[in-house]
Amino acid sequence: MLGIVGQIVLLLCIAAAVAFFSLEVRKRYRLVKSGLKDVNRLDNPVGRLTYVVGKVMSQLCSIKDRPVAGIMHAFIFYGFAFFSVATINHVVGAWIPGFSLFGKNVVNDIWFLGVDIVAILCIVGSVYMGIRRFAFKPDGITKPVEISKSPQSAIVLSFIFGLMVTYLLNQAAEIILHDGQSFAAWMPFTRATVPLLQGMSHNSLEVANAVFWWAHILMVLGFLVFIPHSKHFHLIAGPINIFLRTHEPIGTLQKIDFEQVEEFGATNINQFQWKNNLDFFSCVDCGRCQDVCPAFQSDKALSPKVVMMSLRKHMMHESDNILGGKEISEPIMEKWITQDEIWACTTCGACMETCPVSNEHIPTILEMRRAQMMMENNFPQELNAAFKGLETNMNPWNMGSSTRADWTEGLDVPLMSEKQEAEYLWFVGCSGSFDDRGKEISKAFAKILNAAGVDYAILGMEEGCCGDPARRAGNEYLFQMNAEQNVEVFKQYKFKKIVTCCPHGFHMIKNEYLQFEGHYEVIHHTQLINELVSSGKIKINANGHGKITFHDSCYIGRYNQIYDEPRNVLKAASKDGFVEMERSHNKSFCCGAGGGRMFMEETEGQRINHIRVKDAESCGASTVGVACPFCMSMFADGINETGLEEKLTVKDIAQIVAESID
Repeated sequence: MLGIVGQIVLLLCIAAAVAFFSLEVRKRYRLVKSGLKDVNRLDNPVGRLTYVVGKVMSQLCSIKDRPVAGIMHAFIFYGFAFFSVATINHVVGAWIPGFSLFGKNVVNDIWFLGVDIVAILCIVGSVYMGIRRFAFKPDGITKPVEISKSPQSAIVLSFIFGLMVTYLLNQAAEIILHDGQSFAAWMPFTRATVPLLQGMSHNSLEVANAVFWWAHILMVLGFLVFIPHSKHFHLIAGPINIFLRTHEPIGTLQKIDFEQVEEFGATNINQFQWKNNLDFFSCVDCGRCQDVCPAFQSDKALSPKVVMMSLRKHMMHESDNILGGKEISEPIMEKWITQDEIWACTTCGACMETCPVSNEHIPTILEMRRAQMMMENNFPQELNAAFKGLETNMNPWNMGSSTRADWTEGLDVPLMSEKQEAEYLWFVGCSGSFDDRGKEISKAFAKILNAAGVDYAILGMEEGCCGDPARRAGNEYLFQMNAEQNVEVFKQYKFKKIVTCCPHGFHMIKNEYLQFEGHYEVIHHTQLINELVSSGKIKINANGHGKITFHDSCYIGRYNQIYDEPRNVLKAASKDGFVEMERSHNKSFCCGAGGGRMFMEETEGQRINHIRVKDAESCGASTVGVACPFCMSMFADGINETGLEEKLTVKDIAQIVAESID
């Protein structure tokens, strides 16, 4: 028990630390709340809470992809969880000697045995993390270099190490001072610390014990003060962010109401939605997002973590203006975020898939694209041709809309305008109608549908672009024009399902046309082909495709969780076997064409499709199966450009099956 002076000093220290912490947390809460209105994120609160508890307590979010570092992080997390009770006992014990939050019982004994164990695990974890960060320097946490120079990690690791060491030494001193009769005497690791203090005089030991006690408490309070000013604010913001995570598919964008707002996207830091703001404060700076980002991994300017961290810094820089209702002093571009960063994104969703705190990087990046596109008229000029085509002919190739069904010449492909109703409305898409490679996919799929006797029809010249290239490139106005026109055409006919060969059209019609009252059952052609094969409506022979691998397209994989159906089909069609690329399923690597990048030049760093082609070559396959016309083009170009024409060929699943039909 402390004397009266010590108690007063301790009380003042606690009051100052808690007050400072509370003020800083309140400031960040107000900054988050200042954001624009977002969709409802409080639906199914029980389910959300259950998910958060499971994810946080299991620490699987840290362990996946980085098992060793993740386990060490878990050691530190559980250390803090167990030490919360020990710290309360320490503080209250200054006024009530021998205080125990759990009382004197078995629960208390078991809990503090856990404290004793996790103290050592925390020391191991903090030492490992220090060595990893400052000796091994993995790219995920040390690149870009300007970000890694921050001393935050060193400060936090020093706090953690110091907290554990001072606790153990304090308890060891208690054991000696009480002749082995203290509560801690039977704790194995605390007991093992005793020899470090033996030989000291009684007075010296009492002084050392007081120093250890005060050092531990002051480090706890110092850590409390430090948290809001560092990335470790994720200890508070992270679980909240996970609770408020989107229940929509990755990267789904919200509709702009052009009749209600006059500014579009985010030109200034106060124009993001409140959930975007929470993302900035939740970022852990772990680098998992950039480890899987195709732009960063191909030496482009974009690092998703740097975007989050830069916007957090910008928000704090403008905090007085935001909270005071004043004009923002600096726009986001170019000091805080560069043009090269926002236009490098392929919207593949890998960053969001891997983020341990459920940050939503893609909507943030695309809000900045929207502002540059619609407010600043500042965008890659090669997009002009695609936008002109979308505006005049409803396709980014700017081919005459009257020629949209020319690919069907000589084929028995019915038009919806002639049938009026069908079981399946086949939304062919722009690639399938105008691109030479895409048209081959369409012809193959038509052969499959006709062979299986499927009741279907296409829209022909009535069909327009799904709008994906426009929306992902930030041209929301053009996207809405395309989407609204398609929805009006759909209303004219009767059908049960929409089937697409393009993952982008599949995602847009299934998930984002809901914003235009477009409620449809949409399936991807790989799903329908799998159904036709498994039901026996078409019979295929496994013939000369060699060993086959499959490239998971981002928009049917990560965006819509379609993984098994295409593999089932390819395994049935493969004579020499099916092999997986090292990066597959939800860890698949983007082809480089998403996010409007299909219509932009790739002039910086490596070409993303070259990297992906090398993945396919490395797995030993001779045929790459794809399920997207964009991926088809990127792989075909990549194979030719890397000189692998004699080793690899690429075919859409529809082509492979069409060639294998009995």
